Formats: sequence, C-alpha cells, structure tokens
Amino acid sequence: MTEIDNSGVDQPKGISRRTVTKAMAWSVPAVAVAASVPAYAASPGIITLDGRACKLPGRSNDTYKGYAFGIIVTNPYNVPITVTITNIELGGSTLAPFTIVNLDGCTLVGTSGVVPAMTTLDNLVVLTSDAADSANDILSANYTITGGPGGSEEISAAVPVTPPVNGASCDDFTTAEKDCLETFVVPAT
Repeated sequence: MTEIDNSGVDQPKGISRRTVTKAMAWSVPAVAVAASVPAYAASPGIITLDGRACKLPGRSNDTYKGYAFGIIVTNPYNVPITVTITNIELGGSTLAPFTIVNLDGCTLVGTSGVVPAMTTLDNLVVLTSDAADSANDILSANYTITGGPGGSEEISAAVPVTPPVNGASCDDFTTAEKDCLETFVVPAT
C-alpha cells in the first residue's frame, strides 16, 4: 500500500520524513534559558581603542609621564548617552589622572561626555598623567553609560609601541594634533 500526502504525489514505502522529524522533535528535551543581557552586549562596545598611542615622557612638556591613546566613541542608539570613563590601567597600574581631548577643535572633554544619538566621534584621545613607568603593556578601561541601555563596559587591548609625542618618532598624530595634546595639563584627581 502506498502512502499519499496532501499533494497527491505518491511517497515511497517506509517511514516518511515528516514522521522522523516529529520523532526527533520529541526526543530532544526543550530547555529554555533566559539571561539578563544588556542590549549593547552584542555590539563591539561604545568605546574602542583605535591603535594610536604616544608617550608624554619625563619633563618634556606640561603633562608629566603620561600617554595619549586614540579612542572612538560610538552611540548606536536613538537617544543621547553620557559616557563616563571611571578607570584606566596599563599593565595593572592605574593611570590617573586622565581626561579626554577632542582633537577636532582641540577641546577638553573631561572624563565624561554626552554623545548625540546615532553619532560616532572618531578623533578623541584619552590623555593620562603620572604613569608609574612608560612600558608597553595591556591597557584596560572601565566606563559607564547613562541613557540608552545604561550599564557599564570594559575595553582591553595591547598597547602598541608608544614613541614619545615630541619629535618625529610618534607619527600616529599629526603635528597639529601633537601641538594640541601638548597644550593640556591633565587635571589632578
């Protein structure tokens, strides 16, 4: 006897694919797992390091024993968000004090700033002072987000070779950008 489906086409004898599929669905237990995950967890992060880095060594300028790290801040949400950097460490040593400088216009932002909805700020620099040493290591930063989904995130990346910002050895920043960075004294915490 031949099994016929609704289309009127003859099916081969034996077990149908539909029967096998039904059996498989019942043989695997259904487990529902719910986890509280912030909406931005799947994104690469609000703040990313862009790979630019230079040292501010010794007493060569007003910012003593510091670093300049290029960052990109992205707000993928339809509402403004406030991003506050709460901590920066290099190789486990805290880099404080620190501030953010917007190289577009050479303006001091501070440790917190509002990012308009659906905006990327791609010419920012975290400027630090009073580093324990000038070694290249793993840089990590913690920051909070107010508005949008809220919450906090952490970034971590290996710091590239960081030549002194003075002179020609640091070519990650233009001459005008280096001149801008050298005008700021990182406020004490």
